[in-house]
Amino acid sequence: MYEIVFYEDKNGNSEISDYFEKISNSQQKQDKAIFKKLTHQMDMLEMLGTQLNEPQAKYLKHLKYPLWELRPMPERIFYGVWQGDKFVLLSHYTKKSNTTDPRELSKAMRLLQDWYERKGK
Repeated sequence: MYEIVFYEDKNGNSEISDYFEKISNSQQKQDKAIFKKLTHQMDMLEMLGTQLNEPQAKYLKHLKYPLWELRPMPERIFYGVWQGDKFVLLSHYTKKSNTTDPRELSKAMRLLQDWYERKGK
């Protein structure tokens, strides 16, 4: 089994953790559906690791660091591998087009680089 952790900056702030808390406590039908899909995908990620494939997860090619995304429609959750048997959830965004938002991708890469610099690979 693999372990999932939430990215925290050097001050202990975590956008992804805040997002999970928001949707887990929401009374909106769409938030409840996304939370249910996301927790199911996270359970699968813990069991299968990098063997989890589309449509639940997708490996993003040609980047500085290995990066994946969980894909509970319409949300995207970026994550990276840490210490070989852990995944660090970095950030999320709502997908609005057929392509991955380059600004969100760049943000996720910055967060992963920051995590590696502070915590090691």
